[in-house]
Amino acid sequence: MSQAILTDVSLDSILERLTQLTKLEPDWDSYGALPVSPVAFVKACQLLIHIKYSLSPLVGDLILPYDAAPIANGSLQLEWRSPHGNLEVEIKPDMSFSYLLIKGEGSERTFEEKNEVSLSEVLNVLSQLLIP
Repeated sequence: MSQAILTDVSLDSILERLTQLTKLEPDWDSYGALPVSPVAFVKACQLLIHIKYSLSPLVGDLILPYDAAPIANGSLQLEWRSPHGNLEVEIKPDMSFSYLLIKGEGSERTFEEKNEVSLSEVLNVLSQLLIP
């Protein structure tokens, strides 16, 4: 991701995006999707605050997610992209975290997926992705 893109994103804009996602009505995808869980919203905000205070001094604006999206089960997904790979973190209504870490390209591409991980494990994986 280029630095120019990063400067257009702020923590406030990501939090605003998350707030907008909480306003989705049931069946927002026309396939029976649940609205975003208030618990997932609060946990996502807490995750961003933890990331800001633990990683921002080391990586600056790279701590900001590339995107935030709703998931049909009421979860939220935050995505980070870096030259070292991509990380998708799912924040679930039951307050748990899952992630998908994608590294490499083409035939060298690797995937690591974990469910029900701790906040500290999410922070650790994200720091490994963002800090060379």
